[in-house]
Amino acid sequence: MTPLLLLLSILAGAPSVLGFLPSWVPGAAVSSPDLQTYSQAQTDTLLDIRLSVGVTSDSVFVIDGFQFQLGNAPLAKEECVVPLPGAHGPSPRLSSGAHQLQITHDGSFINMDGTQSVAFREGAWEMIWREHSSAGLIICGLNLEKDARRNDLCLEKGQIYLTWPVWSKDGLAERRATKAEAEEKYKAFEAERDSSIEKMGETPNLLMKALHFRNAAAATEKMDYTGLHNMMDTPTDEDVLEIGEGLQMVRVGTVWTKNGESFGSSFRARRQQLLGSATLL
Repeated sequence: MTPLLLLLSILAGAPSVLGFLPSWVPGAAVSSPDLQTYSQAQTDTLLDIRLSVGVTSDSVFVIDGFQFQLGNAPLAKEECVVPLPGAHGPSPRLSSGAHQLQITHDGSFINMDGTQSVAFREGAWEMIWREHSSAGLIICGLNLEKDARRNDLCLEKGQIYLTWPVWSKDGLAERRATKAEAEEKYKAFEAERDSSIEKMGETPNLLMKALHFRNAAAATEKMDYTGLHNMMDTPTDEDVLEIGEGLQMVRVGTVWTKNGESFGSSFRARRQQLLGSATLL
């Protein structure tokens, strides 16, 4: 599975998914009490980023060398040129509010004309974190000054957003422990299923075949009830970057843009366009 597809599975399938989604998603109501503590801890956090433009593995171009700092100085709503989905959406209480983002190095890529610079400007960032969730989101909004084009792929100028899941250290440790327990149960039920299937194939007795089939089906159901499939997205140590005491940022995020109305409009009324992935180096 590619990093981008893995991230999409995180955003689509995990039971903690509401902690990963911006405030305009129905169901998120109250922010985490640790939200301001986490966001204020980002005192000039420096991030080195690789952008992979394109959503299929056979059609991607890479922008390297992009770097910016997450500052903890807040921005007033009127100072934030690029609107953010939390701070400028219908439920700003779920957001840390917009904070300064300083671009320290432009990105670049190589095409037939040589090395091309990719300049982002007017950045801002926010953190969104739902109450009782072990994970949240860091969302960065930037303005791309001009199109970045390589062969048939184009990152069009305008508002570009980068989003990464972020975990509390304690929450991630708890999630890993829960996953390990679920894996142990899953393997036990899997062995029970396989044994029943083997016995079903060995016996000539139709009644016994039916019994073993029922046992195999029951074991399969128990495998599903462990919830392991909902925890396959759990990051490893190699998947995260520590960005403050007790806070870990998942290295692979998404690059996206939006079309249509402002963030204050209906979620279903706007189109979110996935552009690629953003990887922390």
